[in-house]
Amino acid sequence: MQLSHPLSSSPHAQASLRHLQTGRLVLMLSGGSNAAKARPPVALTRTPFLLREKPSKATAPNFRAVSCAAAGVLCSQRVHRGRRTGLRAERDEAKARFVDWMRETGIVASPKVDIVPDAEGGRRVVCTAPIERGESLVRLPGSEAVSVAIDGDSVPEALAEWEELHMRGGAEALAEWWALHTRSSIRLAVVLASRYDQFEAYIDMLYPLEQICAPWRWEESDLQFLPPKMRRKVLARKAALQKACEDLERLKLGTPKDLFLRAHHAAASRAFAGEGNDSGRTAALAAGAISMAAFGAAAATGFASLDLAAAAGATIAAASGAVIASSKSQVLSLLPMIDLVNHQSGEPPDLQFDPGSRTWELKAKNSYKVGDEIVFSYGDKDSDSLLLQHGFVEEDNKADRLCVELPDAGSYGLSEEAAAQLGLAGLEELCFGRDGSLQVEVPRPALAEGVAAALRHAADGCKESEDDQVAASVSSPNVARVLLRWRQERRKMLAAAARRWKVNDLL
Repeated sequence: MQLSHPLSSSPHAQASLRHLQTGRLVLMLSGGSNAAKARPPVALTRTPFLLREKPSKATAPNFRAVSCAAAGVLCSQRVHRGRRTGLRAERDEAKARFVDWMRETGIVASPKVDIVPDAEGGRRVVCTAPIERGESLVRLPGSEAVSVAIDGDSVPEALAEWEELHMRGGAEALAEWWALHTRSSIRLAVVLASRYDQFEAYIDMLYPLEQICAPWRWEESDLQFLPPKMRRKVLARKAALQKACEDLERLKLGTPKDLFLRAHHAAASRAFAGEGNDSGRTAALAAGAISMAAFGAAAATGFASLDLAAAAGATIAAASGAVIASSKSQVLSLLPMIDLVNHQSGEPPDLQFDPGSRTWELKAKNSYKVGDEIVFSYGDKDSDSLLLQHGFVEEDNKADRLCVELPDAGSYGLSEEAAAQLGLAGLEELCFGRDGSLQVEVPRPALAEGVAAALRHAADGCKESEDDQVAASVSSPNVARVLLRWRQERRKMLAAAARRWKVNDLL
């Protein structure tokens, strides 16, 4: 049986000239019934790091507030329905452009998968025909990966080329910015934003700012509902991004703030990190967000050369919180289409890099039936990590754990003596497994007292009876949705720990 490719079903049947601007030609190609026919590659001019013009706005429209007081609820419903219809059309157009771009760049997706909207405004990759374990899902030419290399204290070799493009002071300004901002996700965001013309169709598939639910996008008043340790992490991320944006503007590097922030969310939540590995080409995942202090030499295109990893194969990991320690060359990469696959706790992806063909390939780790979502694990991440880094919370996360801070002595039933013993053990917080287990070396009576106090303290800030008030207090429905889900999962973990440690007043 011959399968039609769901990703080639585009509402646009003709190629149209999108715009012609000061030395840049951007061609928007839309597929139709003849989408499977070979097309010559579209030649795009090299885009300097300093963008001469701001790119088009994000895919999702920025709707203005509409007053419906005079027409009442009916008007409100019509406006909401109109917004949904307009957003759906924009998403369909963005998907059509992305599919055409994949075809032109040689990215091959299985005819058995499709990209569809999810219930929360995002996208997911689903199975449209039975898929067996080991089948190829996506093949991506290495040239279409957006990467930065991490190697000592060097700066991008691409600076020389950008200088040759007669960007007066551009190379020096970028070198200064690069030295100031060492987070690899922030650097990767600038690389992606600087290549807007080449990756416009991919960028348009990224979340618009208003749909990014990671806490660095929240209002500071929203953070009061997170524990102190999580608040500190969010504020540190906010400060780093604010400083990066201020320096981009101060140094006149020309990267639009909205574009940079959207690119950063992709880099922080969907990028892959890896290093050269003598054992071959198999992908392995690690937990946590990569935050490196040094950047390695990049290829002249502005992307890290995959030769850094290809000499002995590449081992990669989903971008997460822990630094990968190694003396070998490291890269942080966005892999278009592959990185549209969503997270589900469990097995890591079967993702390989073939040095011979210089191609990434994602294979099915499991068999799928029609309607199943294609998923893989971004790593063993608990609810706190998923919320902070990715902006979502997984229900009944198998990798979940509960970290709660110890309260001050004299509160929540924690005596001075028990607090002193816990302090001598260096404990400031307790981290429970999903079953409520706890691995610490502290005298049992003091530990039991500390556990009960810490759980009471955490439960006091996460009462179900206060959920409605919390939802009404935060800055947006999206924040309310993800925050309430996080509170729900936290209460499940609190209950498991309370049962394990027999904290009866919490049961």
